Amino acid sequence: MLRWCLSTVRVLGGVDGAQRISFRSLSSASAHVQECLPRSTNTSNRSLRTSNDPQESGPSNSTRAISALREILRSPTQAPDPSRKPTPNTIRSFYISAKARGQLSQLDSAMLSALIGLFGSLSVDSTSRCVYISPLLPYVKDGPVTRDYWAFVKEVVSLKQQRGMILAHSDRYWMMRAELASLSPSKDGQPGYTHAFDRSLSCAREHYLHFSRYVFDPDVHIPYLTALLSSTDPLHKQWAIDAMTSILLTHPFLHTKVLKVLLGIVHDTDTALLGSILSAISIRVTRFPSPGGDTTGAPIAVPVDATTVTSALSVFPLPVASPSPHVKAITELLHEAFSSNTPLAHRRSNLLLCSLLYCCNGSGVSISSPDFPLDGGASMWQTLFALAILEQVTRAAGPALLHDRALRGRIQEMIRSLHESWLHLMPNKSHLTIISRAVTTSLFRLSGVVVDPKLFTACLESSTNFGLWTGDFSDTVEGPQLAAMAAMHLAALVQVRGCRAELVMKTLNYYSTDVQHQSVVVSTAIKDLIHRDVELACILYNIAVHGGREIDIDTAYALARALPLPHAVGFLKHERFSRAQVGGLLSNIACFLKETRHQHYDADLLNDIGISLCNLYAISPPPIHFRGHLQLLLAELCTRGSGFQAMAIIAKVIKVYPAFFQFSFLLQLIRLFLRRKQFRCALRMQKVLVNARGGCAVNLRHKATTRLGVTVNRRLSTNIFVAGRKSHTLFPGGCFWAAGTLFKSAMSSGPVYNRALQGLIYARRPHAAKVAFSRVASKVNKESRTILGNTLLHGVLTRPVPRNGRRVRKLLGLLDNLVKDQQFTPDRVTINIILKALMAWRTAFDYQRLRALFDHMVRGGYPAASYSPSHPPFSTPPLRTSGTLALSKLPPYISFEKHAKPMFKMFIKAFYLRNDVEAARTVVEILKVEQQKAILQREKRSMARLKGRMKAESKMTRGPRDDTTHVHNDRS
Repeated sequence: MLRWCLSTVRVLGGVDGAQRISFRSLSSASAHVQECLPRSTNTSNRSLRTSNDPQESGPSNSTRAISALREILRSPTQAPDPSRKPTPNTIRSFYISAKARGQLSQLDSAMLSALIGLFGSLSVDSTSRCVYISPLLPYVKDGPVTRDYWAFVKEVVSLKQQRGMILAHSDRYWMMRAELASLSPSKDGQPGYTHAFDRSLSCAREHYLHFSRYVFDPDVHIPYLTALLSSTDPLHKQWAIDAMTSILLTHPFLHTKVLKVLLGIVHDTDTALLGSILSAISIRVTRFPSPGGDTTGAPIAVPVDATTVTSALSVFPLPVASPSPHVKAITELLHEAFSSNTPLAHRRSNLLLCSLLYCCNGSGVSISSPDFPLDGGASMWQTLFALAILEQVTRAAGPALLHDRALRGRIQEMIRSLHESWLHLMPNKSHLTIISRAVTTSLFRLSGVVVDPKLFTACLESSTNFGLWTGDFSDTVEGPQLAAMAAMHLAALVQVRGCRAELVMKTLNYYSTDVQHQSVVVSTAIKDLIHRDVELACILYNIAVHGGREIDIDTAYALARALPLPHAVGFLKHERFSRAQVGGLLSNIACFLKETRHQHYDADLLNDIGISLCNLYAISPPPIHFRGHLQLLLAELCTRGSGFQAMAIIAKVIKVYPAFFQFSFLLQLIRLFLRRKQFRCALRMQKVLVNARGGCAVNLRHKATTRLGVTVNRRLSTNIFVAGRKSHTLFPGGCFWAAGTLFKSAMSSGPVYNRALQGLIYARRPHAAKVAFSRVASKVNKESRTILGNTLLHGVLTRPVPRNGRRVRKLLGLLDNLVKDQQFTPDRVTINIILKALMAWRTAFDYQRLRALFDHMVRGGYPAASYSPSHPPFSTPPLRTSGTLALSKLPPYISFEKHAKPMFKMFIKAFYLRNDVEAARTVVEILKVEQQKAILQREKRSMARLKGRMKAESKMTRGPRDDTTHVHNDRS
């Protein structure tokens, strides 16, 4: 350990007076570590000292470790050089060295607290930002922490207690985390672990109680509460209830994480055990300041429906003190739900409603069969929360709710029950109009969701009877509420009675004669309808626009992104859309085009998309985060025939930002142009990219000309060029292959010629392929000439006509010409090509001749498992063949993968086509045996190569001393 510490201190112990942290103390600690080493190492350690750092300039050897530790723990004002930062293990080594010399008394209380906080912060997740995170973390070398330091934290805390120092809140927090870290909930309940588990929780609780009342941070309370709730002991759960009660009574602010734990406790605990928590909530509500108090913080939003009301009711802290009437109404509801006069069971029921709404909002999962703890005399609190939960359920269900009759009927029944409960509550308790409008707004929305005309009519009648429509639109509270209620009434009206222009305009005039207020109402209605029926929202939008009502720009943008492609493209010409909104709409259109790639769209539609892209990026390039969407959109435009527009857009973007598009995308686009025979677009793309990116010229030229050269577009292929490069001729005389002028002489090799021949053959230009072969046959070696000849021979088989006998005669005639005139040397691949032509001639080669042909191949040396040339598989008499199938003239080597396996597969298929199943199965068995032999041979060769490499490596790694020893032994 000390040797490792010495190596660490050597790196950090260099003296530099310009360093902000005094690393001279680190060099002093280096000398101290040297003293701890054995005497035999003192000589080698003297080299650590230099003439620039005499021993007299720093502390003595016995105090260097403690001095370095003190310097690190003094919270320097500036961070040192990253290469000179100490590591956590180095700091711990300084502590151990100082402890061995009894020098820890030089560390005061603040330094020990800093040490505890530093190693506690290193032991938790680096992303967590608790109030007790150590400020010394930036001054310690970063790196992956593979261990925790809780044992070291406990040791330092114990030292501080032994010296009689008072533990700070941060010390107790890290000690609590150290105790909680030693817990293992999976072992809870085991006989040998119960005592240790209880002891650790008791120690953690002791420290938690000392500082929990003075600091509120979710990362301070959540670990303790989570550990208590994970235990199966009822006492520990009671401790969690006591801790939550203390939080409710002492802290005015309740974080969302703590609220989640509170609702979890309420959901899993009986009413009798929740008395303290419910009482604390009652006290908290009672202490809520009066509306006339001081206003602090941001005011809450105006409650326009049940969801906004419950968002203020279900979150603690309670609403801020404000003289606003909506804050007064919420305060009254809180007093009614959680006052001490309300029974405990009802208070717990109210908290369970909060928990149910919180789970519905947090998880985002629709509740298939919502159930609420409602009784016959439901309160306004229960009515509001039930409506809010139903709104969340219907929003999550979306348009599918109308198709699920069971869920729709269940929700319709509950809405009617809630409406009846609200009608009973209104005359008895005379709630404020603010809450009544919020309830009516939610009832209108839900009646439209389930398309219930009777419920819609009843809601309209009750709202009119209670005078909820009378109010001032210009008021800051009544205005938003009236607009929201009118919007939900309008949305429900068009869902129940249909969206007709005269009905919509008549209803808008009924609300108000002010056109601006009507625009606000119809915008809110459209925004609500987007999530449930986008087609209805689009119809309402068109009616409002034609009627002269201006729709909010955010609402129009949301509607455009929700509409299908034909309707969404029309919004690209919206004059009020910003540049970012047009880009977002285009990305949405691109994704929709990709999903419906097999659907046909009008050319005018794609033309509008291209015009919008050209206008959007004519001057400035698109943002880099939009690159993926733009590439997707351009690819879809090219796929659907709008290649020229895509090219114009690419040219404009590259002109401003040459490196915007990915090179792989540009190559893919060229291949797309070529595959869809958009050759002029490919020509333009190649020229644009060569001018923008000179380094990709050769690759682009190869991709473009490989396709253009084998088509009838000779004029286009010869026009492709690379600026500044000289054209070279592949085949003299461009009448046979005009694309030959596109290849450099360095590229003129066997593989290039082979691709050229294949292209000519696939383009049905066999004569050009023959002439091309005749011109290059003398320029390549024997092996390449054989490959090119086989390609030319196989081209005869790929042609649809002629067939059978005539094809065989043409193949054999071409083979004779190649052998006589072009010095072509047949190989076993040539034999396979001839066999393929013969097997296709079924009338001349029946199953008996095919069996004789297979025996002939076996007699010629091809492998055949347990059979041999003297004993062939089918025992047919030898064939009298001409020189074409004379196997004795071929090279003796037979490759299984290249020669034998293709031949076996062709014979198997031919036998099956002739209904000779027995012969086919015989060849299959031969193939299996030979394939297994080939695998074994390949494995043996691999092992031999491996042994050879290992032997060579052992010779290279053998030292000269070993060689000398062997020589000496030989002489002796």
